[in-house]
Amino acid sequence: MVPEILSNDEVRLYPAARGLGDALFVTTVAREIKKRRPELRVVVETHWQQIFHNNPDFAAAFPFGNRSARRAFSVNYEDPWPPQRQNVLRIICQRLGLDDPEIRTYYYPTRDERMKARSIRPPSSRPLLVVHPFSGFFAARSKQWDFRHWKQFLELLPPEIETIRFGGEDEPATPTDRPNHREMVGLDLRIVAALLQTADAFVGQESGLAHLATSLGVPSVVIFTGFVPPDVFGYEQNINLAPDLPYAPCWQKDGCPPCKAEICTRAVKPETVCEKTLELLERSRWR
Repeated sequence: MVPEILSNDEVRLYPAARGLGDALFVTTVAREIKKRRPELRVVVETHWQQIFHNNPDFAAAFPFGNRSARRAFSVNYEDPWPPQRQNVLRIICQRLGLDDPEIRTYYYPTRDERMKARSIRPPSSRPLLVVHPFSGFFAARSKQWDFRHWKQFLELLPPEIETIRFGGEDEPATPTDRPNHREMVGLDLRIVAALLQTADAFVGQESGLAHLATSLGVPSVVIFTGFVPPDVFGYEQNINLAPDLPYAPCWQKDGCPPCKAEICTRAVKPETVCEKTLELLERSRWR
């Protein structure tokens, strides 16, 4: 039986949640649709129109809420919450009748964006590490790796490694005074992605930027706390570090009673993150 999502000449998708990672999950659905019906027209309504620019699987990207009378399909994993213990992309696609999806998302920088990125950060012999300390900073307290751990991790890195952090103007500064560190605040997301693609590695919490780094093929160390687990929101090609605690994951934004986001957010140690990052950078030299 043909799934409803494949039964018309056009399909309209929208992410049920509004995060960057949630928008990227829509790209997986579109790819699986086009594998099955290449001629079908796929459109999306989203808070992140720029994510879909230059993506050949989409005919158009509209602002969220610009819904036509046609049937629109929700790209959803949150209802019920917590979800099943399998990868989120498999959950989403199975709900839409698209079995056995490839577990990846899709993003396509343009040539001009890559050239702009090279002008901002010219090629260098220094290894480039993108760090992302503030994922979910205003969304889920239990998602945030401890700031003191971030500071210690950055101090443990050899000084010859160049670090860059992309951030918003409403976020705190990165807790470091290390040499060869740059804060890039308020950049257009398309330029952020083009710069991120040039990195030798990425280190950050489970976040939209972690999903974007993986989409771009950037080797990544992803730090999980007690909020959600890597078997649902991680990728096998990454180094996923998660706490070994009996009550993790708790699936609660402010933490669960035994911890209140005070223990699980400190359970992964800075020394471990540094060790795995240096291993990843060494491997990246030969990729």
